[in-house]
Amino acid sequence: MNAQQPPVSAPASLRQSEFKGLIGVARQDITPPTGIYARLWGSARHNVAEGVHKPLLATCLYFAAADNTAPLALLALDLSWWRSTADELEIRRAILEHCGLDESQVMLHVSHSHAAPPTERELASRPGGHLIEAFRERIAAACKSIVGAALQSARPATMSWATGSCRLAFNRDLVSPVDGKVIVGLNPAHPADQTLLAGRAATDSGEIIATVVNYACHPTSVGGANRLISPDYVGALRETVEKHTSGAPCLFLHGASGDLTPRHSFAAGVAAADRNGAEIGHAALATLASMYSPGTALEYAGIQESGAKLALWREGSSPTSPVLRAQHTTVGLEFVKMPTQQELRRALESEPEDYMRERLRRKMGLRAVMDDAGKPDFPYLIWRVGDAFIVALPGEAHSPFQIGLRKRFPDNAIAVLNITNGYRSYLPPREAYDLNTYQAQVAIYAQGAAEKLLDSVTRTITELLNTAN
Repeated sequence: MNAQQPPVSAPASLRQSEFKGLIGVARQDITPPTGIYARLWGSARHNVAEGVHKPLLATCLYFAAADNTAPLALLALDLSWWRSTADELEIRRAILEHCGLDESQVMLHVSHSHAAPPTERELASRPGGHLIEAFRERIAAACKSIVGAALQSARPATMSWATGSCRLAFNRDLVSPVDGKVIVGLNPAHPADQTLLAGRAATDSGEIIATVVNYACHPTSVGGANRLISPDYVGALRETVEKHTSGAPCLFLHGASGDLTPRHSFAAGVAAADRNGAEIGHAALATLASMYSPGTALEYAGIQESGAKLALWREGSSPTSPVLRAQHTTVGLEFVKMPTQQELRRALESEPEDYMRERLRRKMGLRAVMDDAGKPDFPYLIWRVGDAFIVALPGEAHSPFQIGLRKRFPDNAIAVLNITNGYRSYLPPREAYDLNTYQAQVAIYAQGAAEKLLDSVTRTITELLNTAN
């Protein structure tokens, strides 16, 4: 029999990651008109959107030091993904120039809804493509406006974070029972990351200014048969949270979900999106309810004698961090070998199947990213917001990336944001290449890239932690 292990001494307090400074929020509707080109699935049998499920929104969360210096603007948009460097960069540069900010001060983050129309100008010749330019202009104008409005609304507040869980996400690398190949679909045999990170911006009096939900799960509740413009599950998620937080805007931040899908996926009707969103929303509300008041921690308060010795814990004041830092970094990752644009174009011209043509178009977009980049340097942006870190990636990391990062920094809230400030590629872990998953097949970075990126991000966070406050 093993000897009994001595009890582990508990810490004297339980703190939540916090930032105290100026915080503001603003929002605008960016929904394009019905009739816009909206074919996002190879399985689709339509080209244009025939209606609107819920509006697409753009929301800005603004952080600044108490003296209104070092401002940071986080823009969360209900969009799908960027299909080329130019597709995103023109909009982001317009925001930077209009607001007088540099590239480290703005995160342009998309929710990755697969039911939000594309923004790429090259699609203008398609049915409904004539509406894309006005859609782009609306997005840029809204972003410029809400950054200014969020700045004007900024007031002293505390941003607090808490970790909870949600069981909506499942691994999406399913071994086909037909031929043994790995296909994209719910795989209940493989564990999934269920971590949900919630944020709350509140004044000292307890008024909630904004909430944040960072969760990793592909917004693919609806599939190719859906003909409605939709934020996917994000719409119902927001409505659920805002109903119970006095209408304070809720920002959804799409996490490292390259390998995760919702329980109800690829549905023809939007009821699946509403059901999925309600599940995440209620999980977020439970997490928000677990938070302490702004500027407090749970502290050990001694022993109360009873039938047993009872340990008392009470909320007490806790210092909040005023630190705001931003660091833009690149890491060299190796490209895979890929056909040239000319070779892909020839294949596209001779391909009769719609779903194969869609795959080839996406591959051409990835090839363009490689050509635009010139060299395989992968950029990323990290903000230190008090005791928390926001890690923004222009690609699709998988859940092992955020799991690994949070294990390395257990005392800090860490939000990983996929598809922020551009789009490069999936970033699958090593084992995905061995399994030849869809994500590994279309990735432009070679095996080992995700692990190298994780080490680089770890170094950057360590540097930011060691920076004097």
